[in-house]
Amino acid sequence: MLGDVLPHASRNIIENYYRLKNGKYRELRKVYPNIPSHYIHGLCQDAVERISSLRRNRARQYAEEIFDELVKHLGLGKKDLRGRRIRRYLWRKSWEIAWDQVDLEMSYGILVLRINSVCLWLVDDHVWKPVNPTKIRINGFENISFTSIAINTHRGWVHLDLEPSKEFYKLLARGFKPASHTKIKLDRKNRRGYSTYPLGRRSRSTGLGILSLLMLMRIL
Repeated sequence: MLGDVLPHASRNIIENYYRLKNGKYRELRKVYPNIPSHYIHGLCQDAVERISSLRRNRARQYAEEIFDELVKHLGLGKKDLRGRRIRRYLWRKSWEIAWDQVDLEMSYGILVLRINSVCLWLVDDHVWKPVNPTKIRINGFENISFTSIAINTHRGWVHLDLEPSKEFYKLLARGFKPASHTKIKLDRKNRRGYSTYPLGRRSRSTGLGILSLLMLMRIL
């Protein structure tokens, strides 16, 4: 599925989740009618993130090369670059040229994104849920703890055992709670997977949400 979406997103330089989903959702539903629709939503999020990362990293690489070429072409020395105004101007022009170069290579298929690893984006509790969660109370905070999850697939619910890390329990003790979405990265070599859980809490003083994203569990 990711291989079907990435070429379209790359050639059209789509970095917006809703634009990609609106353009590919119906097509993917026809090809994969038995897959839960929430996997398509997570797939589009994954593709957009990969495109944005590739475009940003390649533009940064080009900008550094262009900056050096401009400095060399203009015959500027270290004393000339001490001035913030000329340095900012050169960096701004370098980034503009780099973005145009990257967009041109992506639109013509010269710059192609390779899929080195696959992640499962479980966007809400319709596609995953904790199995037998236990209510706990640590340092005055009420929370839940679990060591296994169930994932909704085209063959039904599949149960996976997890090995929580120390950071998981430390954040639970500080009042952080698991969010409704997670991401699983597959390790084909060791035949294991790693699950990343966003943990969040609200500040007592401001009421704003604080989000901590850590690699918390290993799938056994």
